[in-house]
Amino acid sequence: MATHKAVVLSALDKPVSIESVPTPTAELGSAIVRVLATGLQSYTREIFNGTRPYVLSLPLVPGPSCIGRIVSTGPDATTLSPGQLVFCDPTITARDDADCSFLLGLHGGLSGSSQKLMNGPWRHGTYAEVAKLPLENCFPLDEERLCGTKPNGLGYKVEELLAISTSLVPFGGLEEAGAGAGTAVIVAPATGKFGGAAVLVALAMGARVIAAGRNAKGLEKLKQFPGAERLTTVQLVSDVQKDAGALLMAAGGKGAQTYIDFSPPAAGANGTPSHITSCLLALKRNGTALIMGGIMGNVEIPYGLTMFKNLTIKGKFMYEREQTKRLIKMVEFGNLKLGKESGVQVLGPYGLDDIEKALDVAAEHAGWGEDVVLAPNKE
Repeated sequence: MATHKAVVLSALDKPVSIESVPTPTAELGSAIVRVLATGLQSYTREIFNGTRPYVLSLPLVPGPSCIGRIVSTGPDATTLSPGQLVFCDPTITARDDADCSFLLGLHGGLSGSSQKLMNGPWRHGTYAEVAKLPLENCFPLDEERLCGTKPNGLGYKVEELLAISTSLVPFGGLEEAGAGAGTAVIVAPATGKFGGAAVLVALAMGARVIAAGRNAKGLEKLKQFPGAERLTTVQLVSDVQKDAGALLMAAGGKGAQTYIDFSPPAAGANGTPSHITSCLLALKRNGTALIMGGIMGNVEIPYGLTMFKNLTIKGKFMYEREQTKRLIKMVEFGNLKLGKESGVQVLGPYGLDDIEKALDVAAEHAGWGEDVVLAPNKE
């Protein structure tokens, strides 16, 4: 059987290695993709060494979403064909159970069935020259429009298209909450990768956005976004009432319709972060709070406030298939800007042999503005 080069994580107490692994073949329901660009989060090394205790089935090839080119497809493919540029969604869902899902090459989910799914044919991710994915996880991209030269094309480099993945996460929640023209959205914290993406996406959807966080420099970066004339930033001081007052004022005095939270795991180390309460206080009647961050412990919710204001507190994991299609169209139509037009600089791309350097660079760039990219085929 033919082989290809891949990053292999064999144990949490050992560094990853670069190995030649068997190249998969396309079967019913699957596609083989040549990986052109895939990303690293700032905490990727923490996943690899177990500091961040994600459920993994070892050994495996890690790696989540990617931009790739179809190599081959199973016999049941009807629209995908070799040579096509695609966005590969890492959210793998069981075909016989919509409640069963995991993140490709990243997290085996919280149930036994999702971990069983990870142990099956979708075990290996995208830090490799080629990857096998379900057909339904491969979304065609209009390469001529996205990568063609202006004025008819948008002039994006392939690695810049990876931002589709980061943008999809907040879009999944914001769209369900009804964010758009005529609504006000609070994003907190707003200076991380997904918080910054939430600001960018909410502005592209036409919303008025209040971006909140403690990092003044990080908040300043957001002001270069397209649509920033509808953006107000609030530097939080970790005082519930003062921050709530500042958020209310930024939302015009009557509050916002939506609050989307992207708190990192560390934010919940000492109980409920003060910004969560402040943002709930700054919601108007019938408002919605979207919980989409990384806190694994418990947080306190103001019971009376939630009841009297008719608030909806909604958890949202990732996004739905149809939302992926809609966001891709937003990018292709030019409504949602990527790359330099959104203030993002691509660091790299790095080859597979440079994985350790890429991991170090990613750890140094946790906030919005720099995306660390692997190019397994160095194209």
